[in-house]
Amino acid sequence: MFDGKRILITGSSRGIGLAAARAFLDAGARVAINGRSQASVEAAIDSLGAGARLIAAPGDVASVAACDTVVGRATEALGGLDVLVNNAGVYAIRSVEETDEALWDAILDVGLKSAFFCSRAALPALRDGAGAIVNVSSSAGLMGFAGIAAYCAAKAGLVNLTRALALELAPDVRVNCVCPGPVDTDMGRLNLDPTLPASDARAAFAASIPLGRMGEPEEIAEAILWLASGSSSFATGAIVAVDGGRTLGGAKRRRD
Repeated sequence: MFDGKRILITGSSRGIGLAAARAFLDAGARVAINGRSQASVEAAIDSLGAGARLIAAPGDVASVAACDTVVGRATEALGGLDVLVNNAGVYAIRSVEETDEALWDAILDVGLKSAFFCSRAALPALRDGAGAIVNVSSSAGLMGFAGIAAYCAAKAGLVNLTRALALELAPDVRVNCVCPGPVDTDMGRLNLDPTLPASDARAAFAASIPLGRMGEPEEIAEAILWLASGSSSFATGAIVAVDGGRTLGGAKRRRD
């Protein structure tokens, strides 16, 4: 499906981004791996099986300069770019009172600003190949949650940024968004109650999700691949929730 296609995934040294990188590789793509440090990128490449189809593109995409550098490095090494996945994010559970300017800036810079400026930097290459952008938002971009106001703001901004970019870049570049619910990653497990034993905390959290479990990173990766592929060629500006039903807004019926 992606034979010879050139992919850059921000925040792909772990979690959903790493699962997406593996899925693109399995589909025949060449993939640029991004993480904050050279060491984290090298570890991710080793875990994927280092080879000619993997490119290292380290850099903290919280700044415009870094976005330009990461995209430029990946595009040069890959010889162009067909798909950009804006996946990088910062997550922290903090009350409004506990959220200072530094934390707000960190969450918004990585989760929202980087998506805009990586997309801007990638535009010439993406236009050359009628490429696609996939933004990774969250169920927190579709509804509010106490204790993560800054994260909700970043992810909601990413949802509407997707719509705006889709309009502006059509018909040359398609722009879509996937909104994962709770996923079984290091970041996702921060939502588990630390006062409970691990199995009890997982069961209690799963009970709040209509499908009764956390998602797997590979399930989100499949949605990313679909939005990046020709199978979704008539989709742009789409916001796809892959969240186990978490954002449906109704209460799960109790089984007696």
